[in-house]
Amino acid sequence: MEKENLSRREFLVGSAVTLTGLVVSFHIPMKMNEALAAEAPKPISYPPNAFVRIAPDNNITIVINRLEMGQGVNTSLAQCIAEELECPWEKVYSVASSTDTIYNAPGMPFIMTGGSTSVKGSFDQYRKIGACMREMLKTAAAKKWGVPVAEVKAEHGFIVHKKHGKLNYGELAEAANKFPLPENPPMKDVKDFKIIGKSMKRVDAADKSTGKAVFGLDVRIPGMLYAVVSKPPVADAKLKSFDKKAAMAIPGVVDVVKFSDRVAVLAKNTHSARKGEKALATTWDLGKYAGLSTDAIMQQYHEAAKGKGAVADNRGDVDGMMAKAAKKMTFDYEFPYLAHAPMEPMNCTINYDGKTCEIWSGHQMPGLDLMAASTQLGLPPDKITVHTTYAGGSFGRRANKMSDYVVEACDLAKEVKKPLKVVWTRESDMRGGYYRPMYLHQVTVGFDDKNHLLAWDHHIVGQGIMAGSPFEKMMMKNGIDPTVVEGVAESPYELANFRAQQSLTQGPITTLWWRSVGHTHTAYAMETMIDEIAEHMGKDPLEFRMALLKKSPRHLAVLELLKKETNWGHAKPPKGRAWGLAIHESFSSVVGHVVEVSMENGQPKVHRVWSAAHVGQVVNPAGATTQVEGAIVYGLSAALYGQIEVKDGRIVQSNFDDYPVLRMQDMPKVSVHFVKSSDHPTGLGEPGLPPVAPAVANAVYRLTKKRVRSLPFTKGLKA
Repeated sequence: MEKENLSRREFLVGSAVTLTGLVVSFHIPMKMNEALAAEAPKPISYPPNAFVRIAPDNNITIVINRLEMGQGVNTSLAQCIAEELECPWEKVYSVASSTDTIYNAPGMPFIMTGGSTSVKGSFDQYRKIGACMREMLKTAAAKKWGVPVAEVKAEHGFIVHKKHGKLNYGELAEAANKFPLPENPPMKDVKDFKIIGKSMKRVDAADKSTGKAVFGLDVRIPGMLYAVVSKPPVADAKLKSFDKKAAMAIPGVVDVVKFSDRVAVLAKNTHSARKGEKALATTWDLGKYAGLSTDAIMQQYHEAAKGKGAVADNRGDVDGMMAKAAKKMTFDYEFPYLAHAPMEPMNCTINYDGKTCEIWSGHQMPGLDLMAASTQLGLPPDKITVHTTYAGGSFGRRANKMSDYVVEACDLAKEVKKPLKVVWTRESDMRGGYYRPMYLHQVTVGFDDKNHLLAWDHHIVGQGIMAGSPFEKMMMKNGIDPTVVEGVAESPYELANFRAQQSLTQGPITTLWWRSVGHTHTAYAMETMIDEIAEHMGKDPLEFRMALLKKSPRHLAVLELLKKETNWGHAKPPKGRAWGLAIHESFSSVVGHVVEVSMENGQPKVHRVWSAAHVGQVVNPAGATTQVEGAIVYGLSAALYGQIEVKDGRIVQSNFDDYPVLRMQDMPKVSVHFVKSSDHPTGLGEPGLPPVAPAVANAVYRLTKKRVRSLPFTKGLKA
């Protein structure tokens, strides 16, 4: 049977892969928090569920329980199965899973893509699935030939016997399906890997290159209308008025529908719907938030920093040593709200007839989106089908804790009861979406009379993320939101007298995790402060870090690799340029960057980035490299330009003209290096981002003698 090959035009309701042969379901019990809580690499004792489908023609379809949003998970997880299954890579294809609970992420009660957990969490699970398949096929062949299983072996898509020859997997699939699932199939030693650790061709490369891949925006269903919703400029704003007549006058507009204190324009195409929404000229009552501004919010943060916060980490005697300090310095770091700005804006296609419902989108948490739809529509979950398509980026936006884009589509569908594609314009997502919170870090350090560091007091003020999320009960302890202080609390630096405090604030600006979550700001404060302290003590920044990290071998390995690749301490940057260094651990991975920077028109220009990473076993080196490169692009975009501002109760930024991303001509040359390791894989989708901004800041200081304590650089260098 040919592999699934759906064009964008050919995508229809109910389309699915129909396969015969071996279709094996895994339903092995799991213990809820074991895999989630386990940070140390170790085998997963209770992997969840997966399917592998072997067709009669030997094509192999692997069902992936993670969202493919550009990170290459359809390839890397397929490699894990293919490695143990001993199948030819050119026969492998991947498809997205359904929302059946057998596809729950290891250690989680639902399907989730996020937190850089895909390969880290499913490495053992998917390898074991491949090993089970291999052993079942061997058993089927041995029985057919009447020989002991020990006499047969799996080899490149065949079961081989020295006397009877070979049978391909497709010939054995039906028979193999009748044998019980092996409990503990033998798995390969790292030294025997043929596919894991190799840069294999991406399974989705051809479809994405030819336009055959179906993203959320590509879904078409018969009779579908396109909807664009006019959204409030701030939470709790009330709809005052809209011009329905003006919107209806736009060619292609079919209807204007008011629902849930919002108003939608329905049209025959997105272009008409967008024009109609603009013609609505909606007005809103902002109530108490009419004068809201980010400047005022930040001022409130500064006031909050004067008090005591909840203690998230406490080492030694900070107050006592600070009282003995010969010199004390206090620094304030300001970090703005940030939008996710994925290239494919939010969208949701829905077909609801009052009794059943189908939904299509790029879902990071499809099971939670299913439950949100069930609640909103008043339908039992078994009457709702959620289809996960490819997604054009996300950075956390599609893992919405309120399932906002799905809930909005359901609300509108209840009123319309026609097939709908609800499309968020770039402007509506940027102005009405969820943001990386704004934060203030206040750092006080004390030195003795010989300039030795005595104490470090670190206070972070801002909105949390976990409240109202599915992870709140699991993660919030003693009032501490770990996403606010991660990267500061439990820092690997050996700091004898160190305290991390947290003051959580409330506000109308909606917040959400953003690529690398709290590490986006904590790494900056920590790594620029470490550089500043090193200078104050007259130490080389790399050697100073190594001295403070002597009990952290993975950090040392990354620093040694950076030292080797840059010839740090011997080589020098070209005239007019400077190097900056930063290293940070997030999602169990350690990544360090050395950047080469010059100043152009008062702003930094990044020419080169050397990256070193310790991520355990690298499954797909090419894919891993692009992950780090992508994190650098995203991190530089935010550091150089990114900010969401509020003035008079409204979001200022709206699109890439005033919320720019890095352009091709500004992209530095990047070289990525991995510490060789056979350890269990750790996260990689996010860890490349946190060290970027502080590395640039440290280079900028060497060029300008100015410490940038407010991001983005376009703002901080003017302060």
